[in-house]
Amino acid sequence: MKYLLLAEKPDQAKKYANALGTPKNDKGVWRVQSSVLNAEVIVAPAVGHLVERINPYTNFENWDMANLPALPDGFSYEPKKDTAKRFKAIKQAVKEVDAIIIGTDPDREGEAIAYRILELIPGALKKIKYRLWANSLTKKGLEQAFSKLKNPKDSINYFHEADARGDADWLVGFNLSPFVTIKMKEEGYLDKKDHSMSVGRVQTPIVSLIVRNDEAIENFKPSPYWQLKLIDPEAKVTFSNDTKYQSKAEAEQMLQQLANIAVVKTVTSEEKVQEAPKLYNLTNFQSEMSKLYHFDATKTKELVQSLYQKGYLSYPRTDSTLITTNEFAYLVEHIDDYQKAINKQLETPNRSPRKNYVNDKKVLEHYAIIPTENIPDLSELSDDEKLIYQKVVFRTLLMFTPDYRYQSTSVILDNHGLEFKATGTVTKDKGWRNYLAVKKEDKELPHYQEGQEVPVECKLLEEMTKPPTRITEQILLKKLLPKYNLGTSATRDGMIDLIQDKGYVTKNKKTGQFFPTERGKLLIHYLDQLEIAYTNPETTGKWEEVLAQIGQGKLQKEAFVNKIKWAITKQIEKGKQL
Repeated sequence: MKYLLLAEKPDQAKKYANALGTPKNDKGVWRVQSSVLNAEVIVAPAVGHLVERINPYTNFENWDMANLPALPDGFSYEPKKDTAKRFKAIKQAVKEVDAIIIGTDPDREGEAIAYRILELIPGALKKIKYRLWANSLTKKGLEQAFSKLKNPKDSINYFHEADARGDADWLVGFNLSPFVTIKMKEEGYLDKKDHSMSVGRVQTPIVSLIVRNDEAIENFKPSPYWQLKLIDPEAKVTFSNDTKYQSKAEAEQMLQQLANIAVVKTVTSEEKVQEAPKLYNLTNFQSEMSKLYHFDATKTKELVQSLYQKGYLSYPRTDSTLITTNEFAYLVEHIDDYQKAINKQLETPNRSPRKNYVNDKKVLEHYAIIPTENIPDLSELSDDEKLIYQKVVFRTLLMFTPDYRYQSTSVILDNHGLEFKATGTVTKDKGWRNYLAVKKEDKELPHYQEGQEVPVECKLLEEMTKPPTRITEQILLKKLLPKYNLGTSATRDGMIDLIQDKGYVTKNKKTGQFFPTERGKLLIHYLDQLEIAYTNPETTGKWEEVLAQIGQGKLQKEAFVNKIKWAITKQIEKGKQL
């Protein structure tokens, strides 16, 4: 039996070959007699996408309003000219082997890269026998992955999902970008010589979020409101009522009804336990690096990718914050090694798997970003790589540290039917917080008893409403993009870069805050006039839910793409009438 193992990149192919045996380089492919697979193996790398979509409209027919919408029945692909040698080497290897193992990156894009290449090689699809799913490029990690090769049917729906996403993105951009540009030039919003306006399924909702946020800040007018407070002067404790009065007269009227004696209605006290923060996935790691070090999302992803390719970190493009018992076992074995590597000593008593971090059933594709069993010499890493590695190792080690334990007390006072609340916390065991710069201090309440009468001072405080917080890269990554399901962990950084490259938004490098440009505002306002749905992030979010169903095998790609075509047709027909 002779196998072709199709890798996504040359350095990945080399690691595969070394994990299988003692390889020989033969004009860019590796040949190895493998005892692991009990077969001869040709390891051939792509360099990412070796093929590209053929534009069915080569004469720019889509830039004529009469030809819109432009909705081809299907798409064809061809090898890229600049990587033709790679494609030819893979094609030759396919002819030579009995079966194929797909070993491109273990994600949707990797699946698409493999199938797009193999679809163009006669007889290749019939030879696909296994799928290598490797979350680690260490020799041990690869040996485990080779011992558990998957049935390609288990992951082929990821290709269908990626294919559907690519078709949808192409159809939206290819139709709505020229449509909007032509309309804006006809109506004088754009100069005749101006470049095209780009409309995208994911990029446009992100621009819209930033434009709406900026407008909310610019249009914000502070207004006063009033709140009632009770103060226990002896204990110096403030009790608050949640009601915000818009009328000072109404607030003063309520103040007059309050007495100088309040009654303790309830006292609730319980010990609470808080485990250390979850492990990193790509999005929350990008968010944290943006907040702490002003790293943009692309920089963080590229650094994690670099450390993954060097065999020091696990697969980067993951949405999971969980690992399996297999990863947990080797992490426990290397706790001391990790502590030495980052020069930190932590108390690590929690050495049994806990569900906040370890769940075999919930890790379906990729586990969280964690260190591998290969410990680097930090002096051989760049400063940024060193920082990234230290952050990932430290977050991983926190999983083993003691829990933070504290006593939480809540006291509610009753004063003429109004409730006023005060809360307090007392630390019992700082646990993992010993290793983080946590500013929150204890606030201990005196010992109140239910039914107790408490002398109080009644206060009326005037406050002012505050403007919305300006969107930062950290807010986008941590809150908004996940909230609206915009993009994936693998694509979000690219979208953030794209809307800046297109000139729709700018980012303050020091604060990470986003500001829309006049061009960005113009685009969103014009799309609003045309009632184009892609300014609404919820529209794209719903599409992502449907795409996920394709990836799960619950929906056919064709049904989704046909719905996209229908939506584009309706939007353009409606826009032409405005």
